Amino acid sequence: MLRSILCSFVAVMALVGSDAHARELKRVGWVEEIAVSEVGAVVKAKLDTGAKTSSIDANIIDIRKSGEKTAQATGDTVVFAVTLDTGKIKTFERSVNRYVRIKKKGGGYIRRPVITMEFCIAGRTVKEEVNLANREGFIYPVLVGRNMMQHADLVIDASARLLSRPTCQDQVQ
Repeated sequence: MLRSILCSFVAVMALVGSDAHARELKRVGWVEEIAVSEVGAVVKAKLDTGAKTSSIDANIIDIRKSGEKTAQATGDTVVFAVTLDTGKIKTFERSVNRYVRIKKKGGGYIRRPVITMEFCIAGRTVKEEVNLANREGFIYPVLVGRNMMQHADLVIDASARLLSRPTCQDQVQ
């Protein structure tokens, strides 16, 4: 019990930082249902304070140069597909914000494109960066990292699961 309280306190302190205009923190479990707005699906996601950037299961079809490199984008466009639980496949095309280098198990690195997507988590709409990854070997198709938790003002209760519903009033469908 003390360990759970201490973990929650550390998570709160990490998320709050010096942000004086933050909303009230919302308590969530380490697994939550979230709505992936553009995909039009609700999926279970793992919330992981060890991950800086969120990640979504996607099949990258193509990455191509589409413009000039700027401070906000690489000048690349990625075409990727997301497979829903129903088996339906949705294809998207997005500008690549940046690339992230991820350590692979067994050594080495993999380079993943990072895009912006909109999610509804714990009743809060968050438009945030996610990297595109093959999460086929993982239980959850979405990993919510610190970037999304901080912008949604979430705090994780490591002893709980499924504490909230992904219902957002301002959610764009």
